[in-house]
Amino acid sequence: MEELLIFFIGILVSGFGTVIGFGGGVFMVPILIIFFGYNIEIAIGSTMAALVPASFIASVFNLRDKTIDYLVGTLIQIPAIVGTVLGAFMVAFLPVFKLQLIFALFVIAVGFAMVIPTKQGATSHGGMMYRMRRVPTTFIRKNKAKHLAYRLNGGVVSTMGFASGIMAGLFGIGGGFVQTPMMIKLFRIPPQIATSTSLFILVITSFTGFITHFLLGNVLWSRCLPLIAAFALGALGGNLYKQTRGKISHMEKLIGIGLFLAGIGVLLNLAIKSEAGVGFSF
Repeated sequence: MEELLIFFIGILVSGFGTVIGFGGGVFMVPILIIFFGYNIEIAIGSTMAALVPASFIASVFNLRDKTIDYLVGTLIQIPAIVGTVLGAFMVAFLPVFKLQLIFALFVIAVGFAMVIPTKQGATSHGGMMYRMRRVPTTFIRKNKAKHLAYRLNGGVVSTMGFASGIMAGLFGIGGGFVQTPMMIKLFRIPPQIATSTSLFILVITSFTGFITHFLLGNVLWSRCLPLIAAFALGALGGNLYKQTRGKISHMEKLIGIGLFLAGIGVLLNLAIKSEAGVGFSF
């Protein structure tokens, strides 16, 4: 009965995570720990194992749909790896618990900001990010298949990727739910490109995370196989939903809801950490 319930919850979580580009791990880990009594390490290992086929299936659909920006994904992911290592070392020198609390509240606030509708014309051609996107080192990315174009600054994108990596290493979180809104709000990348690119990045991070937890003995096939099947079906369903709906309206609001839930997940991580003395990464 428990496996069946995890299976259905996993389908919903993965489907929603696929649509908004987060993958679903940030939601599933606390669910497994709090409602199903999973050991923290086993919950992480099971979720990492489930994210591998889910992110791969999503990326295959997005590859066929030509919505992945491989250059942006590379510019974010390579500095993020370096930042993750640095962030892990910074844990010993900074008040991580207080920073995590501030970060969780910040994520929740950003989620609310993305849900609240903005006034027409509120996006002005000014501000620091607009000017930085137009300095001489910028370039324009064109997606001919979707008739989309957007201006980027490679240095700024890499710097933000590095910052997301530091947050991942410092707070023990996955970067997906940071990188997706970052691409949309800061770089003005169209949501369909941003979510697809985030899921492409997740293919790499989830696979490396899965290998790590497998070697540590945190992947118990009897516990994670139902979740692997659920996440695969959820990713399939999420992509079929996106294809039938075409361009999803209110995508930013969906991502905002996801950020709010992700912030709650970080707060739950803090509660678990204070109780058990160890947190989780996702």
